[in-house]
Amino acid sequence: MAIELDEVRELILTKLPGAEVEVTDDTGQGDHLSAVVRAPQFAGLSRVEQHRLVKAAVQERMDDGSIHALSLKTHPMDAEGASGGGDAHGGEAGESEAVTSEIDAQSPPEED
Repeated sequence: MAIELDEVRELILTKLPGAEVEVTDDTGQGDHLSAVVRAPQFAGLSRVEQHRLVKAAVQERMDDGSIHALSLKTHPMDAEGASGGGDAHGGEAGESEAVTSEIDAQSPPEED
């Protein structure tokens, strides 16, 4: 049960208006995906919090098996649309550090 990349992109954009979203298919099967997301909503959030926002946007499609795995790179974006560097925990402005996390649909949800 593959998913269209445009659908994943739209799910993320619905949850994070104003974001820049790039989604790619890692295996050609449409169920192991990578996404790079730049969003103003990430400002001041930790990397884990940024990734949780993206995961929440696609959770229903992970639950139904359309997405088996999603690799994420997130970047905060300032009000003018430029990508900021670092994160709320010590990143320097202008740094281009990206953090990748693998989200597996079979993993149990994390407790807050």
